[in-house]
This record gives sequence, structure tokens and C-alpha cells, in this order.
Amino acid sequence: MSATQSPNASDAPNIPDNMNPGEDLPTVHAQCTDLVHMRADRHTPGDNCSALLYLVSPPLPASREGQSWKAKKVTWTIEGRDQGWGGEHPGTFRSAYSWYEACIFRPVPTPDGSARPYGAERTFLETHNLFRETADVKGKLEEIGWTLVPNGDSDQFVWQVQSNRVAQADFARYVVEWGPTGTGNVAPADQDEHGSGAGTGFLDALQPGDRVGLWMRAMYVGWANHLRKATVELVCAAH
Repeated sequence: MSATQSPNASDAPNIPDNMNPGEDLPTVHAQCTDLVHMRADRHTPGDNCSALLYLVSPPLPASREGQSWKAKKVTWTIEGRDQGWGGEHPGTFRSAYSWYEACIFRPVPTPDGSARPYGAERTFLETHNLFRETADVKGKLEEIGWTLVPNGDSDQFVWQVQSNRVAQADFARYVVEWGPTGTGNVAPADQDEHGSGAGTGFLDALQPGDRVGLWMRAMYVGWANHLRKATVELVCAAH
């Protein structure tokens, strides 16, 4: 896997010295350029519902005594497409069943506060793991001392990032930016038109040591997701 990753959540960088409130921390960045083709039935033939973990960020900075940070902006850049045919509304994002969603991975503290064994989460999080749905990863995460952060008070663990344009044979580049209010770079009224999610509550949910992930999704007979590149950039400010 060609993603730029940090080796271990316990190695999360500290807030640099002598930072003033409001000053931006170094950007947390990850990129993957693996070409991945995923049909909806890849997880279970005949079931037509699949989720594949494509990209995971390095851990977010650790807090320093007397100083913390607040997430300011996250930008997702995706180059993908669907199967290139079919759908009820070709050329639009309506009823698109090939899409991308984000999650937040969080390390669970050990009872004695000690660091977890090196490498367990690296092997897992930095591999293109395949599940039926994103939430199904929870059981595996618990085995290695991690968990998924819920989306607000809901029973969901993902945030919609972007849908692929229906029946588009060529790769398209999508840029989705979420700010503090969660409205991102597309007005809420236009999100259906652009196929992007609002990201409401995503930045507020982030904590030191968290890692964010991007998932490929496809559902229903004939649908597929083809992804050739994705990046995520997280900007945090001293608080």
C-alpha cells in the first residue's frame, strides 16, 4: 500500500513549542495512489454490499500540558468513478450507490495507561481491509485496542464524503472541504447536486491520537467503485 502513514498512534507528534493560540499546527497529511476496483459483491458474491478501507491518516497530534488544539479544516481529494453504466439518473449524483465515507479511529486506553504493543494497528489500518459495511470493522478494532467514533448521537459511525457521478466511465476528481460549521465548500442546498456530504460534527469529534479513514462503498447489483487516488489533509490550530 502506497499511503503515507505514521507507524503507530503512540508516536503522534506533540504540539510544537512556542505556538500562539489560533496558530496552525503542521498539516496532517495522507495519500494513497493504489488503483482499486471494487464491485458491490466483492465481499460476498450475491450479497451486493461491500466496504473497503482505502486510506488512513497518521495520528493527530498529542496535547501538551497547558495547551491543546482544535481541528480547523479537513480536505478530502478523491479520483474515482462508478461502473460507467446503468442507474436511474445517469450523469447526476441522485440514487448513486457508489460512494465514499469517512470514519474516525480512536485508540482505547489500556487499564494501566501503558502503550499498546507496537504494530498491531499498523498492520490492520494500513491494509485494504474488506467488510460488508464500515461499522462491521468494530469487532476487529476491539481486538487490537481501537474503536470507531460515533457520528454524534446516532448509531452511525461514518460521515458521507462524496458519491461518484452515476454512469461515468472516466475518472473524476472531487474535492470536499469541511470547516468548523460542517458545511464544507458546498452549500447545504447544493450538496445533493454535487454528491458531497456536509461533515457535520466531524471536526468536533476529533481528539489527540485519532486517525481518520476513507472507505470505498458500493451497493446493489451491478454497482462498482473504482478509485485510483485519494488524499486527506487535516489542519488543526493551537487552542
